[in-house]
Amino acid sequence: MQDFVVARPSDIAVRLANDIYFTYLYNENPSLSIPFSRLCEVFGEADLTKVKHSVDTVFEELNEPIVLSECSIRGRYIEWEMLQYFSYTYSIDDGKAYVDVEINERYLEALEVLDPESYINFQ
Repeated sequence: MQDFVVARPSDIAVRLANDIYFTYLYNENPSLSIPFSRLCEVFGEADLTKVKHSVDTVFEELNEPIVLSECSIRGRYIEWEMLQYFSYTYSIDDGKAYVDVEINERYLEALEVLDPESYINFQ
């Protein structure tokens, strides 16, 4: 089994990772939109430019990829693959800003099946 070590991200990054994960579980949908108004609350900041910079910084922490090599996940052999937790883009709808997140379900499957020492502790 492949070993990998990842440093633990900041507390705010872990909080956002958990928020994203449990929203995904609740909605049963890997796509979600997070309003900037919610992110302003999370970061304790009203300036949208500063919030966007904080989001970029935190999401970069959370998207530390894992590399799988020579393993099987749900009956599929993987010679080599790099996975990230999610991808994201910014959008504006009706004058409101959002971060649109697409969770990589294969990443979650890998964490579940391989039981690595994950830096994200979903709780």
